[in-house]
Amino acid sequence: MGIGEAITNFFHDMGIVELRIRNEHPAYAKLSYNSSLYLDIIAAHQGEYTPSKLADMLHIARPSVTQKLNVLEKAGYVTRKQNPADKREYFLYLNENVFTSDSPSIYAKLGQHLDEAMTQRYAKEEIEKFSEMLSYIGEICLDDSL
Repeated sequence: MGIGEAITNFFHDMGIVELRIRNEHPAYAKLSYNSSLYLDIIAAHQGEYTPSKLADMLHIARPSVTQKLNVLEKAGYVTRKQNPADKREYFLYLNENVFTSDSPSIYAKLGQHLDEAMTQRYAKEEIEKFSEMLSYIGEICLDDSL
């Protein structure tokens, strides 16, 4: 199997995992898939993204991102905190109190399960190399030349 086919299969399997999470956990019940992806992006890098940076990364208009964030903020999912160094800039954070006690740890549980399964099967050096490859694959996928 080539890398392209392996990645296609991986995205397939992760799509199923994502939909299972969204169907089984009440924190996501009121959200569209698009909204839940915004939350995933913000949660993974709390305080790193501004609305403008999100718009640039997603290749969409800034007013579109602002509109989505306004909805998520009004619903209590997201908070914007002003940058003390530049008062014009606001960083995005996920409101943890919105989620039930098990929801914030869904991805942490998945990560822990993967760590345990991989360390039973592969050497530390192999896991480190694979992690490096995954990071590189992420960089390639985010490359604007696609």
